[in-house]
Amino acid sequence: MRGISVYLWTGLAGILPAQEAVPTGEAIYAQHCASCHGKNGEGVEDECDEPLQGDRSLQSLSRYIDKRMPEDDPDLLNAEESHRVAEYIMGAFYSPEARAKTTPPPKMAVARLTNRQYRESVADLIGSFGQITAPGEGRGLKAQYFQSDGMNKKARKVLDREDQHLDFEFAEGPPCEGITPDQFSIAWDGSLLAPATGWYEFRLSTPNGARVYLNGEQQDGDGNFRDDSSAKRQTTLIDEWVSSGAEMRVKTARIFLLGGRSYPFRLDYFKFQEKRAMVKLEWKQPRADWAVLAAPYLSPASAAHVAVADTVFPPDDASEGYERGTEVSKAWHEAITASAVDVSNQVVARLQRLSGVKDDDPERVPKLKDFTASFAERAFRRPLSAELRQTYVDRAFGEGIAPDQAIKRAVILILTSPRFLYPELGKEKDEFTVASRLALGFWDSLPDQILADAAKAGQLRTPEQVQAQAQRLLADPRAKAKVGEFFQRWLKLDAEADLQKDAEDYPGFDSTLVADLRRSLELFVERVVWGEKSDYRELLEADYVLFNERLARFYNAPIPEGGGFQPVKFDPEHRAGVLTHPFLMARLAHHDGTSPIHRGVFLTRNVLGGFLKPPPEAIAFDDHRFDPKMTMREKVAEMTRNANCMTCHETINPLGFSLENFDAVGRFRTTEKERPINTEADFLTQEGDVLRLKGPLDVAGYAVKSESARRGFIRQLFQYELKQNPNSYGLDTLSRLDTSFTASGHHVRQLLVDMQSLAASHGVNNPDQASR
Repeated sequence: MRGISVYLWTGLAGILPAQEAVPTGEAIYAQHCASCHGKNGEGVEDECDEPLQGDRSLQSLSRYIDKRMPEDDPDLLNAEESHRVAEYIMGAFYSPEARAKTTPPPKMAVARLTNRQYRESVADLIGSFGQITAPGEGRGLKAQYFQSDGMNKKARKVLDREDQHLDFEFAEGPPCEGITPDQFSIAWDGSLLAPATGWYEFRLSTPNGARVYLNGEQQDGDGNFRDDSSAKRQTTLIDEWVSSGAEMRVKTARIFLLGGRSYPFRLDYFKFQEKRAMVKLEWKQPRADWAVLAAPYLSPASAAHVAVADTVFPPDDASEGYERGTEVSKAWHEAITASAVDVSNQVVARLQRLSGVKDDDPERVPKLKDFTASFAERAFRRPLSAELRQTYVDRAFGEGIAPDQAIKRAVILILTSPRFLYPELGKEKDEFTVASRLALGFWDSLPDQILADAAKAGQLRTPEQVQAQAQRLLADPRAKAKVGEFFQRWLKLDAEADLQKDAEDYPGFDSTLVADLRRSLELFVERVVWGEKSDYRELLEADYVLFNERLARFYNAPIPEGGGFQPVKFDPEHRAGVLTHPFLMARLAHHDGTSPIHRGVFLTRNVLGGFLKPPPEAIAFDDHRFDPKMTMREKVAEMTRNANCMTCHETINPLGFSLENFDAVGRFRTTEKERPINTEADFLTQEGDVLRLKGPLDVAGYAVKSESARRGFIRQLFQYELKQNPNSYGLDTLSRLDTSFTASGHHVRQLLVDMQSLAASHGVNNPDQASR
């Protein structure tokens, strides 16, 4: 909880004088609390610097003070005196209602583009001038099988089909009927669907000849993909075209890709007289292990080249729990400049394709000026004034400056301009502002042509118009990728983690199984969030897990029919959605046992939306310190029994104990060390009630029914999507969103539409007259 720190009563000198029979809550606070928390709960540097505010009920706040404060002597005040203090701070500054009367909402932070926003914006800015393709279905690649004839690798096409994976062992035989085994070639073509942003590694294995093309752009005369042609060649990601006989070769490469996008992909392969024919292409996604490249990440549909800015940027500020573009440093300026130069080179290299202006066009310079003006207008998210055109276009095309050099200068100037880097910098708050905020909120990017046209046409004035556009943007794969990254973070899938377990205690729990578990959790979230109901309650309370055959065998579950990942139902008392998913249980456990502390901290912060201060003294868990006959619950209870520890562990431990039926790899169990497991504990809720927890379903039920828990989830989603404090949009923002969220049946996608629409229209007071 943000408002009540463990230091609330640090300055207490002693019992109040006996003659003050009934001291007021204000008097007690002024005498013993203000020195640490400030006169109006604003906080005091080096004492307790966080504001004394929150959303606990009066009953909960009173119990909290009486039970925990002061931390070195919780019995110092009686229940009545604690209640008087709670009443005073509740009405003076703690509650949202009190703050609304005395202090204005915090201002929106002035922020630059985050690293992700910059990359996404650059990709869509350049992509808006080229071919726009919709991602295809992830069912595999188009495959063409050819009979070769010496140097002519594609002498005769024998077969067209779709292949779902890129792992083929033909040995000494032909790849299909109608082709001789001594010489043939195969071309796999389509697009690759990148699920997340980051560095991808690719590994090609073959004793024959092969080339991998990814995110290239086919050149004129390159229709044969440089098999035997001396024409201008497309750049390869991996080139192992020249075979060395029977020797198996393995070649790797890496490339930075943006999530939620499709990239043109092709694998060309041939065999000529070698004894063995085989080819395998593997990839390593960000935070994943090596796996064969296969559906659903491959599509037969074509895709356009994506301009990727792969410059290394310093990390964004994440001190508030989410990335914000609030930190500006010399290193960031240098990275922005380097990236702008790199992007300008990309634009010049592809200038004819992007601008549509040929090199021998007699009107080349005027047309390139118009192209540059359009580039600036899209980058700045609004029409260009004559003054801005002069600054960013005409000056770049100065006398004696070659057109290509002028384009390069203009692109660098535009991409380093505050008008591009700081979307909220301008004073204008109009329909172009609404369009910019919607695109940035849903995609971390720029408005597309449809959204920009709506702003120009005055069609972003009413709540209905804004919500209609919000629904459209949410349906885009870029929005899905961004929401997916939120859940990666929410479920602790976004960080590198060592999930290795003791091989003797947990045989079979290997990297392949961990990769399956990660995919199972990702698919479960996708199924719920993007399903018809999009029900938050299902995320927390589902009694099924998505298993493939390998997972089902390890977890002693029924083998799913139909192949791949399928829902496998469990006893409703044994599973509670993401809270008990085996990946999360394994992630929040030690290598040789469970960790109620890690699990309890996760439930407190991520699921219930609570706040925990760093422990006053960090104590590492050392299993060797304890009697080997003790259960994990007994060890944790012993380790945290100190009063200083219990300030937080009174919340953490009951939540963590509720998951003790799940071992270190997420299997359900009823005993530990041949003793029955006890998962029951009393939990003091934010509302001030004592809830008897018997298992994860009790935690899930409370998370769904509790206002504070729901608002905690909404707050985390809001901060990730909008990169701002929700209170900047009004102190009742979370309350309003929670009301609409529950009214919609806890519909996650509708929540996204509501919060993005609210943020996009914030401060746009007179859109009818602001329209241009």
